[in-house]
Amino acid sequence: MSGTSMAAPHIAGLAALIKKKFPTFTPSAIGSALSTTASLYDKNGGPIMAQRAYANPDLNQSPATPFDMGSGFVNATAALDPGLIFDLSYDDYLSFLCGINGSAAVVLNYTGQSCGVSAMNAIDLNLPSITIAKLNQSSIVQRTLTNIANNETYSVGWSAPYGASIKVVPTHFFVANGERQVLTVFVNATMNSSVASYGKIGLFGNEGHIGIIPVSIIGKILYNATSN
Repeated sequence: MSGTSMAAPHIAGLAALIKKKFPTFTPSAIGSALSTTASLYDKNGGPIMAQRAYANPDLNQSPATPFDMGSGFVNATAALDPGLIFDLSYDDYLSFLCGINGSAAVVLNYTGQSCGVSAMNAIDLNLPSITIAKLNQSSIVQRTLTNIANNETYSVGWSAPYGASIKVVPTHFFVANGERQVLTVFVNATMNSSVASYGKIGLFGNEGHIGIIPVSIIGKILYNATSN
């Protein structure tokens, strides 16, 4: 069975298990553990499928995208040992909300806090995913990882969304327990397209930890320069 009504209690239970093992985890850290360790395949090893119509739903299916399935099917065992997490604080979310035009009065009304000069764009939230709504030639995205396991060396791999190229720096890194590592992701448009496309970044630790970051780009704009 599928759907949000079935997913909600399962995810809530798994979140409780993670919170039991890691009492200091924030909601963002719990979400990161669940997301980065999720499987992109179904129980038979095939791609996760998405229904495309209410009529004959079993016949109207195609491979799911991150907009259909998020990060995939949760893996309870892996989520209890994610290796790396992406974390966000209350202040990060507040900065994001304050960065939305006209939000200052709403933020003040609901939180009692005034928006200062600090504001954060949605793309800069330290989420275990990257989405660019309009890639205007190029963009640079950063993500900060925290190692909650033993010291480990990671290698980084990726597959770029159609119509774009990706480069992640560094491609290899060592991170000790409790330490952080910043990843810089360079994204460039290689063609003009308004169609959403998808890729992913993989983090592969030498102690067996694997983390997957979905990448989504909705529109790509590439200007061709010409000279006389």
